Amino acid sequence: MKNKTNKVLGLLLFISAFVFVGCEDDATDFDRPLTITEKVAILESQEWLLKGFEESVMHTFSNGERFTYYAVNNEFTEDAIPGTEDYTISGDLLTMDFHFGNVKTYELVFSCNNTIVEFYSAGILQSTLYQRNSNYQSCL
Repeated sequence: MKNKTNKVLGLLLFISAFVFVGCEDDATDFDRPLTITEKVAILESQEWLLKGFEESVMHTFSNGERFTYYAVNNEFTEDAIPGTEDYTISGDLLTMDFHFGNVKTYELVFSCNNTIVEFYSAGILQSTLYQRNSNYQSCL
């Protein structure tokens, strides 16, 4: 009987060690900062509402262009307004060309499980976007 108990305890100890080591590795990956490529991929996979104008202005990002949509009677139009802003990756930053020599470089800071993104230029917050149809309000 003692032999069986030792085997069961040994097995439980082995399983516990395996589980804890596995969890530690996953947590490390989860806590690592996003790369600029991962940040842009998140931007490009969602629709984003402009803070302060959540019910009337929405942006989407696709293949180096930012599109802007306006809402009519609280419904966003299917077509973006004419004109886009180009964006590129510059090192760890996102550079946007607003045309006519107006170029800004931003550090992107994601929070709230990647449902809020803040655009910083030279350390100063320039704008905030909220992921459309997310629970970003729970983080405000």
